[in-house]
Amino acid sequence: MSSMFSIRLPKELLRRMRERRDINWADALRNAIRSILNEPILPVTIEKLINSLRASNEWEMLLCLYLKVELLSSHYVLRNLEIMYPGRATEIVDRLNSMLREHGIDPNLNGSFDGVSIRDLVKEGLLMYGVYDRFEKDVREKLSKESWDISKAVWLLSQYFIDDPHSEYETALWVEPHGFIRTLSIMLDREDITDIVNRLVEIGLVFKDYYSSRAYSHEILVGADYSRPIFIEFSTNKSYLSYSVDFLRNEDFLAFLYWLSEDHAPDFRAVIEYEEENAKRSFKGSKSFDEVLKELVRRGIVLIDYWPHRHKVGRRSSMPSHWVYKLTPIAKKEILPRLLVEALKRSQR
Repeated sequence: MSSMFSIRLPKELLRRMRERRDINWADALRNAIRSILNEPILPVTIEKLINSLRASNEWEMLLCLYLKVELLSSHYVLRNLEIMYPGRATEIVDRLNSMLREHGIDPNLNGSFDGVSIRDLVKEGLLMYGVYDRFEKDVREKLSKESWDISKAVWLLSQYFIDDPHSEYETALWVEPHGFIRTLSIMLDREDITDIVNRLVEIGLVFKDYYSSRAYSHEILVGADYSRPIFIEFSTNKSYLSYSVDFLRNEDFLAFLYWLSEDHAPDFRAVIEYEEENAKRSFKGSKSFDEVLKELVRRGIVLIDYWPHRHKVGRRSSMPSHWVYKLTPIAKKEILPRLLVEALKRSQR
């Protein structure tokens, strides 16, 4: 997992740096930090592999290498590449595997060097030699030309991925897709959003993967590590959140919040999948639960998450699938304090 770091510079020094377009200042800073900390250099074979791919502009191969490092399931490397490069995925994987063998590296990136796994060393090399920077730049350029629906989808993903953009603890960027797909379908008023999800993969923003353990086995949607800054920026964008003071006093909205807090927390409620319709009947609004939910989702206030079935493992019992209704992180930050103010105003009347 990569992290962002920023520094302040005198304007004149920054101007002179910008004039030197021949220098990759991110690379230079990373190398300087490693030198000062006396960090060990990468194995020569990995360094040569990554630099040769960069020099040859083999960005498709570098992306394939990134997927080999990041994804949990090797089968999904091919699946994602097939979405991005239809009809060419197998060729890309075969070429990269051949090159890895030529450099004496196992195509599955198994093994270690000086106690560090090959996977971690390759990932470090992709980061150190500016591959992440290039991927992030490409994604930003593609997103700038995309439709409003794609932007909404990215914003919605940011609400699943980024709970607190200022937190020093960086959570993993992944979501079980059932809840995201259901929420986005409501938000865009479309039954089928397969093309939207596939477009996010084509852009290189997210990838499909598969998580498997003794307790769980399900597909996941993973945000690219190099896209974290993009998700953080989207997560704080208030233009996707729609509400007013009058809306905060809306009885259906307040009834939904009351329904949400029936169990424990005031900002989310988990409902067993096969009991969902029964749970909806406890909603006490003037409109139906689904009508109010649709409006709140479209306003960017509520999202639906999904907890997959958990198998019995050891002392942990099995758990049925749950739908999870919750306020978006930005709604919690922007709306809950205002609700408290409104409640205090009412109590003083």
